[in-house]
Amino acid sequence: MNTSATAPSGATEPVDFERLQGVFFRIAERATAGLPLYEFLKAVHGLLSELLYAKNLYVCLCNHQQSTVDFPYYEDERDGTTMQRTDVPHRRGLTEYVLRTAKPQLIDARRFDVLQRSGEITEATGDLSFTSWLGVPLQIGGRISGVLAVQAYEPDIKYFAADASVLEFVGHHISSAVERYQAIEEARRSEERYRSVVENVGVGVVVVQDGMMVFVNPTAESIVGRTRTYLLNHPFTQCVHPDDVPAMVNRHQKRLRGEAVEATYGFRVFTANGEIRTLELSAVLIQWNQRDATLLFISDATARHQAERNQRIALQKQTELNDLKTRFIAMASHEFRTPLATIHGSVELLMHYENRLTLDKKHQTLKKIDDAVDRMTHMLENVLQVGRTDAGQLQFRPKVISLTQFCLSLVDELRNAMSTQFAQVLLTLALPPTEQLYVLDEALMRNIVGNLLSNAVKYSVKGGTVRLSVTEQPGQITIAVRDEGIGIPMADQKRLFQSFHRASNVGAIAGTGLGLSIVKEAVLCHKGTIEVDSVVGHGSCFTVMLPTSKSMAKGAM
Repeated sequence: MNTSATAPSGATEPVDFERLQGVFFRIAERATAGLPLYEFLKAVHGLLSELLYAKNLYVCLCNHQQSTVDFPYYEDERDGTTMQRTDVPHRRGLTEYVLRTAKPQLIDARRFDVLQRSGEITEATGDLSFTSWLGVPLQIGGRISGVLAVQAYEPDIKYFAADASVLEFVGHHISSAVERYQAIEEARRSEERYRSVVENVGVGVVVVQDGMMVFVNPTAESIVGRTRTYLLNHPFTQCVHPDDVPAMVNRHQKRLRGEAVEATYGFRVFTANGEIRTLELSAVLIQWNQRDATLLFISDATARHQAERNQRIALQKQTELNDLKTRFIAMASHEFRTPLATIHGSVELLMHYENRLTLDKKHQTLKKIDDAVDRMTHMLENVLQVGRTDAGQLQFRPKVISLTQFCLSLVDELRNAMSTQFAQVLLTLALPPTEQLYVLDEALMRNIVGNLLSNAVKYSVKGGTVRLSVTEQPGQITIAVRDEGIGIPMADQKRLFQSFHRASNVGAIAGTGLGLSIVKEAVLCHKGTIEVDSVVGHGSCFTVMLPTSKSMAKGAM
């Protein structure tokens, strides 16, 4: 073994085993120290110099797919570090000769000349005035993929077979280290590729550990409507809708315990600007930094949920329209049949028995026809009124009126039209002074008071008291109509003001189911409210509250 590293004179003496073993141990130690590749090779260079002359040393790595070589480490007293390059095309040089032969090569000036003349080496680069050159192949990944070389320019320094054995052993350590570095580099590239995919995928990706988000991709930021800094510094439930937090935490804890949890579920979040979004989440357990964590995949389902909601609303409206149509047809066929039958029967009576009828009987028959026509006219007017309301054509035209005179006149009209029903009840009135004036829409008030009062009388089939009262409080007037009639079942009260809806206990009492819907719209036109208090068998009380102002005080009409 050449000991010129310590004895440049070229004297040779064997290196003791303990020294050799110590150097190899320190090389192995450096290989596992986690140093960057260049720093590791530099450390190996220094340690190798304790065993043989290694002032000039380089490492070459081969890229077989691209037919190029890299020189990650190159130290030479004449070339310096100019040869430390990457992606160098394959040439017929000294390095490539070792790669081709796949065995150590000892080359001096004489042999170098022979190899040049034989065509084995025709493209050697760098300073070629060396006196001795030694290169050994490096087996990386199961094939010859590199070269470790040393060279000397001094005429008294030569390398021998024993030096090649030492260099080969060091080369084994370098090969193992390079394999490890390449694996780490590939893992790093894979991680970068994975991170690139995760950060650019159209699904939000979040990792939750110990109740905190430890990873958030840009898509998740966009979906949740919060910055990455905010999300990473707050509990993962921070921006979840409060109503959805308990269920989310429960699922999260079940998943951590290994219990079965639905694959995908929805929840709501608040964005930074207060917008509520509906998200969908699926999750799996993973290891993150050697600890349990949850990997969440999040998508924005707001638009889809809104579309589904709109579809449900549209379907519900269509169902209601179909139901409305059915109820209207049923109402029309039932309510119009009776007055039409009355008209038809009365006409036949007059046509066939006119000569036998007394004058009074004829007047009674004509009165039946007139009453039947009035009844149908009233029903048609109600239908048209509902139609105007649905079309947005209901107009509010307030004027100064005496509400008491209006109510008294309306009671007289109803008493004449419903003489039989009025005869069964006791009507009491509690009205303000006649001279008290209010600004109201008289036509709409006719709809309100007329329908409520006629209903109270009509559904008091066993008689009792019907009371109409008008009172004034600060800022409003209150109109109340109370009866002791059949009452309204609780199940029907929530749909009481819908068109064509009638309570389930009305039995054979005639009606269209339009009156209360007309009342409700007339009240809304006045910007008022209506309430109902009813008990089956004990009667009902409808209370209408309409806003008033100083303009509604006493004054000339």
